[in-house]
Amino acid sequence: MAPLGRGPRRGSYAWGGWLALALVVLAHVLQSLSSGAYLGGARVTTYPKHVLILTAHPDDECMFFAPTIHALGAHNVTISALCLSNGNADGLGRVRSQELLHSYGVLGVPAERVTCLNDPHLQDGMQQVWTPARVRDTVRAHANMTHLDTILTFDAGGVSLHPNHRALFHGALQLQAALVADEARMVALWTLHTWSWRTKFWGMWASVWQRVDAHDYLFRSTLREYGQSLQAMYQHQTQLVWFRYLYVFFSSYMYANRVRVVVQEL
Repeated sequence: MAPLGRGPRRGSYAWGGWLALALVVLAHVLQSLSSGAYLGGARVTTYPKHVLILTAHPDDECMFFAPTIHALGAHNVTISALCLSNGNADGLGRVRSQELLHSYGVLGVPAERVTCLNDPHLQDGMQQVWTPARVRDTVRAHANMTHLDTILTFDAGGVSLHPNHRALFHGALQLQAALVADEARMVALWTLHTWSWRTKFWGMWASVWQRVDAHDYLFRSTLREYGQSLQAMYQHQTQLVWFRYLYVFFSSYMYANRVRVVVQEL
């Protein structure tokens, strides 16, 4: 004879499973209905002409910036990419630089507009110190600044608090100031908002709930674009350890980007 209470408990598990499935379906529906690009609460109507995606490591582009890349590409914005290290912390830099090209290819950015560096002063690692001045000078040397009107990178929090990420923000600020001083021109700086861990891992629900200030952009992916982001991440075969499978499902950055305009374009 079955132990007392097993039937009701099994029924409660089934009810909980159906509820979880219903919430996932509802999140998908809301994500689809609210996908697109917003500035404050309104749809974006004006886009930059040429944006540089400035990242620290191969896989940053699809783990953190994919929704913005999708939105820009859908509106014929020219995208260039500069990754300041080849992610050689485990001796896989050569392989990871090729994975980066394949990932950007999935995201619609051709290989000729993607640059991946292996600078001895900008090596991958939590203990590696990247000075803002080094970042500033490296970006200026390797990016065609003549045609750029916008740089997109991390904010001061670096999304994951990684010191390499955070250094990009401070280096980009210095570069922006240098361009004003030396060339009397302004390049807009867009920075990816760092969410608290409570918001960061609510997946599509965090995407749907996100609200922005009047001068912030919000880029929400369609489900098709989310699928492309997964394909891009799949190109980084060296990085597909178990916790990254959890990341691509639960991270709000896979579904939406909140981007702050630090200095408006002149």
